[in-house]
Amino acid sequence: MDRFWKRVESIRLYKILNENRLTGIIFNREMIMYLFVGALTTAVAVGSFWLFNRLFSAIGWQGVAGLFRDGQDYAYIDSNVLSWICAVFFGFVTNKLYVFNSRSREKATVMKEMAGFFGARLTTLLIDTGLMFLFVSIMSVNEMIAKLIVQVVVVVLNYVFSKLFVFKAKDDVA
Repeated sequence: MDRFWKRVESIRLYKILNENRLTGIIFNREMIMYLFVGALTTAVAVGSFWLFNRLFSAIGWQGVAGLFRDGQDYAYIDSNVLSWICAVFFGFVTNKLYVFNSRSREKATVMKEMAGFFGARLTTLLIDTGLMFLFVSIMSVNEMIAKLIVQVVVVVLNYVFSKLFVFKAKDDVA
């Protein structure tokens, strides 16, 4: 990974953008890695959502909420929760190692980071699920289109939470 970044940092355009006070906020190593890892995490979230949604449709599952409601199809909510679990596990490892460079292997530190990461992601899951319900059940937006729109909001919030609350110390070495 370091060899890759040495190459990126040697590109003249990167240097110009990174050294500028305004564009340096966006064109820095952490932000570029977050966007890359965020894109991969989004692919995991959307891909697993699609997979679970197709699976539930194939077996006729209407979702947990469908058991207690009027028989409407709420399987997309179950798919959303399962896709969240897949994305959070993937996101924790990749954000810890590649975005925020938290190298601590100390059990207490890792558990604290994991608890903060999962807590922050649980908050965005609630926002994600609420927005999915709003778009799909109330506004009749296609499930996949709604998922893609909601992911933009989720990615931004996840960065803010990770940066401010989860991976605060960059000097973690153990």
